[in-house]
Amino acid sequence: MNIQNLKGAVMATSVYAAGVQIGVNVNVTLPTITPASAEVTAAGGTINLPVTSKIEAMECTVTKTGIDKAWLQAVKPEAFDLIVNIVQQNIAPDGKTTPEHIKAFMRVVPSVVNGLDASYGESSENELTFSVLSYKLTVNGETYTHVDPVKGLFIVKGYDYNDDIKSML
Repeated sequence: MNIQNLKGAVMATSVYAAGVQIGVNVNVTLPTITPASAEVTAAGGTINLPVTSKIEAMECTVTKTGIDKAWLQAVKPEAFDLIVNIVQQNIAPDGKTTPEHIKAFMRVVPSVVNGLDASYGESSENELTFSVLSYKLTVNGETYTHVDPVKGLFIVKGYDYNDDIKSML
């Protein structure tokens, strides 16, 4: 039986917008990658298959307590690079724990800038939502996925699922 490492708690996060750190230990939701699907009629019914050359819109959110000048840097209505660092606990079968580095590189445009939620005597939670133009995810320096709809990239673990399509054009 192959025993795999366990993934523990997120130990730290940091977010950089256009090279400026806008948050440390903030909540982040990375994009969901959803290829469009095509319905195909078969002899026994219909099936839906993913179309990797057409990706549904991707979105990322960052939630921070409070608001400051650096945070406001990320609300400009123009494209910029957003980098997210996540340190996750990795637990080996022998119980040894080591940090694991997850890093997301994104080209984004702010799509929603929520108003400030402020209540007397309480911390304010503020969320930024971004439309993601391209997305690359690495784990300990190894690229796991790279999706860029404009460039036609749909790479998972080093294999570009759109390579065959591009070679035919």
